[in-house]
Amino acid sequence: MDNHTPSALQQEWTTLQYQYDSYEKFSLLIKLASGILCSLLLFHVQLDFIVPLLCIVFWMLDGIWKTFQGRISDRLLIIEKALLNPMQDNGMQYNSQWEFSRPSSMRLVASYLKNALTPTVVAPHILIIVIAVIGAYIS
Repeated sequence: MDNHTPSALQQEWTTLQYQYDSYEKFSLLIKLASGILCSLLLFHVQLDFIVPLLCIVFWMLDGIWKTFQGRISDRLLIIEKALLNPMQDNGMQYNSQWEFSRPSSMRLVASYLKNALTPTVVAPHILIIVIAVIGAYIS
């Protein structure tokens, strides 16, 4: 193979890195949608304390989304390690690796909660919930 033809690992890395970045953008969109929808409902429809519950749903969805992103990150790290050793080309193994390391249902739910509590996920959602609670209390 010449130096201009990417290996299976390089192609997989490129694809997964693009997807990883895409997940980050959609995580921001989840936060934006939560803020906009909850604000509209709170200030225009007056749903009071139902809105903070909706905000919590968005927060949990973001945690699940970040868990999916974490799966990509795990594979990217394996690929990067394999790229350091060109004799070990284990490309195109994303789903096999996931199947091999798939956690139990309880561990998967725990992973969703863990990701929901990371600072970049929890901070915006807590702020949106606090605003929704204050808005519900004022109205």
